[in-house]
Amino acid sequence: MSPVLDKWVNLHIRKKLLNLLVRVLNRLIPARAPQYPQTRLLEDVYTRLLQAYKLEAFCGRFDDVPFQNLKMLKDKHFLNVLELSRKILFYLGDTDRYYRQWLGLFLLVSHDVIDGHAAALTPEEALKQINGQWEYCLNQDVLELLFPEHRDLVQEMILCNHLHNLVTVNSNRGDRKT
Repeated sequence: MSPVLDKWVNLHIRKKLLNLLVRVLNRLIPARAPQYPQTRLLEDVYTRLLQAYKLEAFCGRFDDVPFQNLKMLKDKHFLNVLELSRKILFYLGDTDRYYRQWLGLFLLVSHDVIDGHAAALTPEEALKQINGQWEYCLNQDVLELLFPEHRDLVQEMILCNHLHNLVTVNSNRGDRKT
């Protein structure tokens, strides 16, 4: 057997085991309502992520079948990861002050890091990151037009490709000029 095949077989086995473990844990751990500011902020984050996931499912991203709702999906692996991480973080944040502090710190540091990276972003680096990750055929002239006025939009393209559009469809984002 070639080493490449072994690598893909190992990856496939690991993903199957992980998906099974996540599915079982997700069913065993009960959901809870957030109590504290940190978990309420996380609730807003997870609500927006679930909104994007539902739109992706409706568009046919999963199972290659359009117009689906979450109940009809066969491939719920990432949905299980989202739900399990939400349950774990809410439980930890609502039952332990120390974890709650770290969740708050995580949210604040994430915001600062993203803002810092966006402020330091150059058109050349943005082009390299977007084309390398998402396999675009994006031209530097297009990015030059977006800088510096729409640097936050380019940062979103780097971090999550088109997915951010799915969570901003119904939101009122006055801070973004489009």
